[in-house]
Amino acid sequence: MSHLWMKSRRTSLTIACVVAAAAVGTGCSDDPFAGATDTIGGEITRGDTLLFVGESATYAARAIYGVGPGSPTTMRWGASDTTVLEVDVLRDLTAQIRALAPGAAWIVALINEEFRDSVLVTVVDRGAERWDATFAGVPVAVYPAVGADSLIRVVTGGASPLLRILSPESGVFTSTASCFGALGPSLGAADETYASGGPCARRHARNGEPQWTAPVAEAVLGVAVVADGGAIVLTTDSVIRLGADGSPLWALLLGGVPVTAPVLGPGGDVYVGWSAGGADSVSRFALAGSLLWSVAVPGLSAGTPAATSLRLIFGRPGGIFALESTGVVAWDRSFADVNPAATPTSGTSSPVHDDLDLYVQNEEALYAYTLGGTFVWAADSLGFGATTGVVGAPTLLVDATLAVPCTSGSGGRDVCVVRETTGARVWRSPVGDGPVDGLTVGDDGIIYVTRTLVAGGSQVAALWARVAPATTGWPTEGGNSEHTRRR
Repeated sequence: MSHLWMKSRRTSLTIACVVAAAAVGTGCSDDPFAGATDTIGGEITRGDTLLFVGESATYAARAIYGVGPGSPTTMRWGASDTTVLEVDVLRDLTAQIRALAPGAAWIVALINEEFRDSVLVTVVDRGAERWDATFAGVPVAVYPAVGADSLIRVVTGGASPLLRILSPESGVFTSTASCFGALGPSLGAADETYASGGPCARRHARNGEPQWTAPVAEAVLGVAVVADGGAIVLTTDSVIRLGADGSPLWALLLGGVPVTAPVLGPGGDVYVGWSAGGADSVSRFALAGSLLWSVAVPGLSAGTPAATSLRLIFGRPGGIFALESTGVVAWDRSFADVNPAATPTSGTSSPVHDDLDLYVQNEEALYAYTLGGTFVWAADSLGFGATTGVVGAPTLLVDATLAVPCTSGSGGRDVCVVRETTGARVWRSPVGDGPVDGLTVGDDGIIYVTRTLVAGGSQVAALWARVAPATTGWPTEGGNSEHTRRR
């Protein structure tokens, strides 16, 4: 491109000016039009860009004269593909570019009738697929975890469970033997990966190398990461605390089979929902290793409760309830009270909240309530639709929207972004072969989804988006994109 040649030429002229000034005792003017004012180059001042369909951007170019950059005297703008980009030249010689359709096109500038420069603009639909990674014949855990290093961690099951670490740019991954849990891995402060499932719990270093393996028989559900580097894991009948080196510090029996992932909630204690004999309960354990209380609750859906400073919010079949840190049920709401289509047996996702309102969905609709239990809205048109797989949890974004798996017109699952205030849809993105199970949003706004493929196997896909996840409250499943399950 012309600006590469221009920059090398400009450097030689600057050196020549310094030498001449030293010889005759004069200086070089800062005025770009003083002295040698011939145009020697030109460049567009903005580099290659990604735009979403319907977005606009302004581009400017500058001329390079004998002693520096300045405003061009004439400009001609164009696009290599006018079906992708529309170009409108403004009076100040800048160009207003509008993205018309998915594709790629060059913006071309002819500067002072002599020098040409160009930049590439890639146009995509919001939610269009950036890449996907397919895992033949094995399931992938529902929620990917995104580290501070921007790498994506997932675990896959089958006869040989693996931790897979994926590049955010391409989806290319490395893998190492691990433990499979259906909700996915959790990450520690230095991007260590914690995974539990099958016969073990394991912690991996940032690069995936195993750091320790704990022989936890029949480990289930997710991992809560303790601030000291240890972990809380569950078996089919117990809750176990592991130290920072993986050694068991204590194990306590539950009253039945765990239903929810463990959460380090109010008071820094451990909360677990479990079921026995058709009745559901929640237990609170001190982090030091003692049972504080167990209470009966209205019901439990699989997933992770959302923690506040004083309460936990649990999904249950056909509804949602809040539990005080003392074990008292603060309120209980049935979706059927506000949605005639709701049924008392439909599964409910992990809830999320922004310290003011909470959001949850089941197979029939997406709902918003205040933290005090007051109904706000229901978005019936965004119901989960399909009755197979997991009901994926919403993720709150910094622009007061939330991303959520939603129903497609053909009965499959898409990804929708809706407004927190009303539930009105901002955009919908079909993501291709197979229903969306769960999603996680990276700090750069890219949405990572898992899906079960119609032909078998599973997939992680990255979808183009730009809005970062919220960081206050409990904005996504597990509390954050690392799924630490710790308030």
